[in-house]
Amino acid sequence: MKSILLIRKLVLGAIPFLAILILWYILYYFNQSVTRLIPSPNEIPSSFMQLIADGTLSGLILTSLFNLIPPFILAMICAVVLGTVMGRNRTVYQIFHPILSAIYPIPSLVWLPFIILFLGFTREAIWFVIFISSFVRIIYNVISGVQNINIEYILAAKNLGFNKPKIVLDVILPCALPSIITGLRIGFGSAWRSLIGAEMLVVTLGGLGKFIWVAQWSFDFDKVIVGIITISLISIFIEEIIFKRLEKNVLVKWGFIREEYKI
Repeated sequence: MKSILLIRKLVLGAIPFLAILILWYILYYFNQSVTRLIPSPNEIPSSFMQLIADGTLSGLILTSLFNLIPPFILAMICAVVLGTVMGRNRTVYQIFHPILSAIYPIPSLVWLPFIILFLGFTREAIWFVIFISSFVRIIYNVISGVQNINIEYILAAKNLGFNKPKIVLDVILPCALPSIITGLRIGFGSAWRSLIGAEMLVVTLGGLGKFIWVAQWSFDFDKVIVGIITISLISIFIEEIIFKRLEKNVLVKWGFIREEYKI
């Protein structure tokens, strides 16, 4: 039964990609102006294999992941800590909420010119952009999750003699996990998009973003498409391997979501 459901899921998920591929073929073979810029779909697999064979693609992926992972982990830790405090302490909430509200709607790449003035064209400049981009997305979900906890759980923990650190670790954070995981998903997506943009601007340390930027000015649009596909595949891989597995091992195991209702 599970294998049938998996096959159905894969088939349904492949429909939009097949539609894009068919449209690509139609545009390429029936629109002469497009053929001067966009490569044939048949050229992409060969470009992909060539970049894998010479080690270019693996190097680009490792560079981008090194640009992404340290600031994202730091943003996750800071957002969970500060978000938990803001969710439980009204004074702290009133201090930090206005500045978060001011920063949240601003695209993270807007900060890059000012960051470069202080940090230069360095990896730290990219890290700073990634930190801002993911931090503000994660912390709002943490605050919401903490504030929406059933107060009876906390009162019951106090009656059992739990001190404040134990209440936070054993009651508040577990109950806020659905919102925290949602925040991590949103934060990672925002960080990944900001990373590619930052790498296009700080090209001296760029990975996939630099690769796409250079390829477009060289009119190597097959490489541009390979870069876009690689970005998408990495995002899907992290979603399936990390976030969905985390959801299954934590939310389902602890009873937040029933297995039969998971998508």
